[in-house]
Amino acid sequence: MKFNNQFSGNEFQSNDSPQDIGPKIAFLGSVITVIGDTLAVIGGAIALEESKIADQQQQQEMAKLQSQIDDLQKQQSQNNGMSIDVEKFSDLLERMLDRLESADKSKGANGKIDHSDKNYN
Repeated sequence: MKFNNQFSGNEFQSNDSPQDIGPKIAFLGSVITVIGDTLAVIGGAIALEESKIADQQQQQEMAKLQSQIDDLQKQQSQNNGMSIDVEKFSDLLERMLDRLESADKSKGANGKIDHSDKNYN
């Protein structure tokens, strides 16, 4: 194979023997391997960053859910307080109905209410 050397104007001849091709191919393979490893490292770094972002988003969603759970627990505790008041009110209504029924029963034939049973609590 002949190469033209433009700088010196001389021609030189290169005879690549099979023994010289092996190291060149090995060097080229090493360069390609380094480029591939570099791309693999960059890809791994990108995957780690995406995983970090996904974890942060998941933590934000978990915080929102926890906040909603806390709000529901507060509402439930407030409702439990209201249910106690409702129970007291219901008991009071039952007592009032009992008194009204007893008042109706105690009405005599003359239609007047007998006030002898004055059990007001």
